[in-house]
Amino acid sequence: MYRAVGSFRLALLLGLTFVLAPVLSNQSKAFAAQKVVLQLPWTHQFEFAGFYAAKEKGFYAHEGLDVEIRPGGPSQTALGEVLNGNADFGVTGSELLLARTSGQPVVAMGVIFQHSASGMVTLADTGVYTPQDFIGRRLEMGDLSSDAETHAMLQAEGITQRQYEQVPSTFSMQKLLNKDVSAVSVFVTNQPFYLEQQNIPYRLILPRSYGIDFYGDTIFTRETLVQENPDLAKAFYRATLRGWRYAFDRPGEVIDIILEKYSDFPFAHSRKHLEYEHNEMQKLILPDLVELGHMNISRWRHMANTFVSLGLLQPDYSLEGFLWAPEEEKPYFENARLQIITTAILCALLMALLLFAFNRRLQDQVKQNQQLSDEKEELEKKEAMTLWGGDLGYWRWDRSSNALFLDEQGAAFLGGQHESRLFSLQEVQADESLLSVRHFFSCFSDEIRKQKGRFELEAELVDDESQTRWVRCRGEVLEHMSDGSVNISHGVLLDITESQKTRRQVEQLTITDAMTGVLNRRYFMSRLGAFMQRVKFGEGNFSVALIDIDRMELINTEYGEHTGDYVIETLSDIIQQQVRPMDLVARYAGKNFAILLPNTNLEETQVACDRIRNHIAHHRFDTGNNSFFATVTIGVVETQEFSPAELNSKQLLHVVEERIKTGKEKGRNVLITRTNQTSTSI
Repeated sequence: MYRAVGSFRLALLLGLTFVLAPVLSNQSKAFAAQKVVLQLPWTHQFEFAGFYAAKEKGFYAHEGLDVEIRPGGPSQTALGEVLNGNADFGVTGSELLLARTSGQPVVAMGVIFQHSASGMVTLADTGVYTPQDFIGRRLEMGDLSSDAETHAMLQAEGITQRQYEQVPSTFSMQKLLNKDVSAVSVFVTNQPFYLEQQNIPYRLILPRSYGIDFYGDTIFTRETLVQENPDLAKAFYRATLRGWRYAFDRPGEVIDIILEKYSDFPFAHSRKHLEYEHNEMQKLILPDLVELGHMNISRWRHMANTFVSLGLLQPDYSLEGFLWAPEEEKPYFENARLQIITTAILCALLMALLLFAFNRRLQDQVKQNQQLSDEKEELEKKEAMTLWGGDLGYWRWDRSSNALFLDEQGAAFLGGQHESRLFSLQEVQADESLLSVRHFFSCFSDEIRKQKGRFELEAELVDDESQTRWVRCRGEVLEHMSDGSVNISHGVLLDITESQKTRRQVEQLTITDAMTGVLNRRYFMSRLGAFMQRVKFGEGNFSVALIDIDRMELINTEYGEHTGDYVIETLSDIIQQQVRPMDLVARYAGKNFAILLPNTNLEETQVACDRIRNHIAHHRFDTGNNSFFATVTIGVVETQEFSPAELNSKQLLHVVEERIKTGKEKGRNVLITRTNQTSTSI
């Protein structure tokens, strides 16, 4: 046995010598020194640490490149510098996709940020918690081409440009701190640091929390460069990724380099600021989980579809040729000599394994293994039946070995089609078709690493056909590492798409009136209570208008209840057309409508309600055989009429209902306010 092992080792040593000799010879060859210009999109900071590391640690020089790194700014774009030939390579955002689809000859080489770094920051005391709270506010943000993710988030939440005021970006926090705006578009790895340094409480509203998650910091070049000089492109990209790995392995050392050589006054960042950037970037780049530079055509297509919905792209766009696809170098094992050596090594290895396998305890081990196999098979059958009965998918994640097991059902829930098996991280990085595994890591891995015991998570994802689905992940931590983080965890997956769609439909039905489509009374009362609390805390004021249809009983009697319903539906449309986007319109009772008008005084409310009343009074109702007009009586009440102690929903509605009664006594078709002024029909 010892002789066999010794022979095996000798054969292995000789084989490695023959295999590595040509490899080491080829590695010693390098490009002739060549001048290369890299254009950054912004001023020097940790966001570009990988490029600095590649230059200062000699990775570019090792590839035969002399790289000049140029900082950018508001007036200088990386896209323009590369296209006009002033730079060879550049770093930019989602505008690269727009440039390519508009005919610009640019090619995406790799992506640094796997998740979007865009966000809206607001101060904690502004009362802004969700995108819905942006309605009626001033927002500092870029235009569609430069701030597409924020615009896409607002559109996805049903918020139109008429519902907020857009202020051009100043790239500072000053307007937010002065409360000239309610929120500012930021890069979450950078600007929030200034607020934390001043101990100013703030809140981040992230587009990726609402299904808008774009790539960030894409390395790109001209199409002619990769066609005419592919070796240069490969060398630059290879050294760049090596620099990024170095930056995340030794962040303190790279921060020292930035402070010494890449600090541009007055844009220089402090050490604490650079450390803050590094910590936040790790959450978005995922260097321990996703291969640096990785990008997926399906993700780019999802971004393009988002641009189509924003009106920035035509639906017939093409991404052909957009992603860089370097030719693979032929493996050395095509060489006949190496094939023979490899075969010999494998034979020697097999012989050694056979010698180790035959020992005096072989029979006992076979017997024991068979017993364990039977028990495992029985357990697997029970688990399979449980999963099948519950329509569940199974997963198991081992971080120490970078391996994920995902069964066939779980893959289907996550948008993939493959058999149940174990996936290694290297395999996932090399195979872009493993969409289900990538979705698991992008949707759940960050949250799973924070867990301690059993947990339940939910995620909304988009499959390769751009269809939205919801998946629930239930799991349990089986083993922790020495630092307390999760090492091994497992659990099940459930497809909850239909239940989520049903829940959203039910939520919509519960807040709207079935006949008119406007808000119903119950939801109106809840929003009224919320606005009431804001007023009590000194956040503005509002008015409430109650609209009552005059002589509704006579219309039902003379023309029929079907015509009466037609009148109610028509008046609902007229009222909605005449109010502002921020105003809330609800059906208060059978023939009553209520309007909540935020941040209005008596004069503004009176003008708005008079416009509604006059518009209704001049609208002719035609029912085929009959033609008639209808009028309304409107009562208005303001929160400023009450002291904070007296202000409550019941008192406010009582006052406005009494004013309706007063209007009826004055002859109808009138507007009643606290000053008892009336406006009669024309």
